[in-house]
Amino acid sequence: MSVKQWSANRAMWGQNLRQIGWIAIIHWLLWLAAIVLPMALAYSQYDPKVGNIPQWYSVYDIANGMEALCAWLVPILAAAGVVRYMHEKRSADFIHSLPIRRTELLAGQMLIGWLFLAVPLVLTALVAIGCLYGLDLPWPIGAGDVGRWLGETLVVETVIFALGVMVGVLVGQSIVHIVLTNIALFFPTGIMVLLFSNLPLWLYGFPDGYYLSGNLMDWALPIRYAMLTDQAMSAGEIGMLLLLSLLFFSLSIWLYERRPTEAAGQALAFSVLRPLFVYGVAFCMCLTGGFYFGQVQRQWGWIIFGYVAFSLIGYAVAQMVVMKTWRVFHKWKGYIAFAAVMSVLFLTVRLDPVGYVRHVPNLSDIEKVYFGQSVMNWQNPNLMEREFEAFDQFLRTKDNIKAVRALHAQLVHDQPLPSRFGNVRPIVIGYVLKDGTRLLRRYEVPIEPYMLYFQRIMGSNEYKQQYYSLLRPSGYAPIRQVTIRNVETGRAEVVLAEPKEIESFVQALKQDLWNEPVEDIIGGGSTWQGNIELLQSDGDSFTVPLSSHSTHVREWLQQQHHWEQIQKR
Repeated sequence: MSVKQWSANRAMWGQNLRQIGWIAIIHWLLWLAAIVLPMALAYSQYDPKVGNIPQWYSVYDIANGMEALCAWLVPILAAAGVVRYMHEKRSADFIHSLPIRRTELLAGQMLIGWLFLAVPLVLTALVAIGCLYGLDLPWPIGAGDVGRWLGETLVVETVIFALGVMVGVLVGQSIVHIVLTNIALFFPTGIMVLLFSNLPLWLYGFPDGYYLSGNLMDWALPIRYAMLTDQAMSAGEIGMLLLLSLLFFSLSIWLYERRPTEAAGQALAFSVLRPLFVYGVAFCMCLTGGFYFGQVQRQWGWIIFGYVAFSLIGYAVAQMVVMKTWRVFHKWKGYIAFAAVMSVLFLTVRLDPVGYVRHVPNLSDIEKVYFGQSVMNWQNPNLMEREFEAFDQFLRTKDNIKAVRALHAQLVHDQPLPSRFGNVRPIVIGYVLKDGTRLLRRYEVPIEPYMLYFQRIMGSNEYKQQYYSLLRPSGYAPIRQVTIRNVETGRAEVVLAEPKEIESFVQALKQDLWNEPVEDIIGGGSTWQGNIELLQSDGDSFTVPLSSHSTHVREWLQQQHHWEQIQKR
């Protein structure tokens, strides 16, 4: 490096310290307020006799929300500060006239911006460790927890900073830079949510919740950071994020060498990105409109209106941003081309050339079926054992497999589009096939037209036995007390504690559960007359409604002269 180049680099660093050095100071103060200040406040309020020490199990528990904001927003601010000279024409012309290569210039800017993030974090970690051991309190966290926080936070802030620098090279305005960096952070999660939420409109039975309930939110770094209190980063995840940072830094330098100087002041620095930006915004707005009206109205006329109206607004706003004027209405031909492409795309999905909607497995290929309301228990079958009433079940008898498959085939044939205000039940049907493959569908089913199918499935002994843990041979611990409460006041009217009485009562209750109409299971099929609370020997309890269909329980209570106590008001 020549003397002139060294002098120019040193001048740039000095200029950065004077103009944007405040970012490092703000960064440090924010982290002190998020971590160290709560420690000091806890010390000032600590009473050894009471032992009122906050139960922080990790540094992220101290002020999780504020910590997530710091790790999210400050790196974007730092990236905007170090590349701001590219976005102002006078400063861009002056800086690029200096005797220094663009690669060295941007590398120096990235280094000082990263130091603005790293140094305050290290200082905060040192102060936090000093508080942990200097204040002599029985803290639940230690230096190792602070070290974990420092490493993970530095990795997350580095990735966000690197992404911010790359976006800054691609654009020519600071405001656009900040907005697009935030969009880029949430884009992977956002676009997948929009796609999966729109697919049920075009592919009948598509289980969007199955794909949205996984680790999709981890793709948004600010959300992932907020979840570190429960799930630490693995070595593989840290390595991947560091490689991603290196990729962003490398792309930034490669793009900067090709960035036209006159791009300062333009929304996008590269002309090739302008149509991509315009049509990308129109596409995302199109999906947003379809999702909104699909949830609100569930009528094809309104859904199509949502696609057209929102995409048109997105297209027009994107054109205004790119052209820096509101006079963009002469660009209507571009929107017509976009609308034509989207129409072909939606029509292709709707025609379902791969047969996704019509696919119903052969009966001979099915090992067991899943019938319920939630995709969560399809993914985690162990959760079904935790509730007394299990709407979600795996059914294995041949009759139930036939019944579920028949309902599935009828839904595929009818494809009902239920009203938002009708009596509708969400249905999740899943198959585990004998070759190990799995198939899942989700439907919104109007209850009345398909009641015969519900009765055939939910009225079966297998379903009821799995629906009520009281009907399972080992589904509950011995009952040590039965309390029957008034449905209006909640007051205990009858309490049974004698083992023989309890056993006799439970047998009557089981008979009513075996005979319970499907309408009651679905809901709204009978009138509640009380609540039966059963306390188990292990301390857990569950409640069963005393309804107009509880005939055996009512007869038992009448024989024991308890019915009058329940009926009194």
